[in-house]
Amino acid sequence: MRVELVPLNTVHLVWNQVENYFKEAVNKSVGEYNVEHLKAHVVAGIQTLYIAIDEKEGTIKGGSIVNFINYPNFRVAYITATGGNMIVNDDTWNNLADLLKQAGATRCHACASEAATRLYKSKIGFKKIYNTVERIL
Repeated sequence: MRVELVPLNTVHLVWNQVENYFKEAVNKSVGEYNVEHLKAHVVAGIQTLYIAIDEKEGTIKGGSIVNFINYPNFRVAYITATGGNMIVNDDTWNNLADLLKQAGATRCHACASEAATRLYKSKIGFKKIYNTVERIL
């Protein structure tokens, strides 16, 4: 599979092909956003859409939405949502990682359930760095 950055001016052309990939991620969130919010952030340039394309079929098989965060010591590519066959093997991950590096990222983070954390660890070598806690104010 080949991973590509989706330019802002073409997001509307591919969104209907990737929207369903992000529904499960949204369903596992604690209500921070819905699929339409993700689309709005991508269209506004707040977040970035990457897609995985099956080169033989020419079809989109997965996607990731990334928010870039600038810290004093790192530029982090934070995966807000991912779905489909986006993170399935080293080749697909390396394609995405190369694009994230081209965007200036030095690290990649993702918020994930326990099951997704195991997937990130086993498939592409992520390590657990934080536990996130919350209290509603």
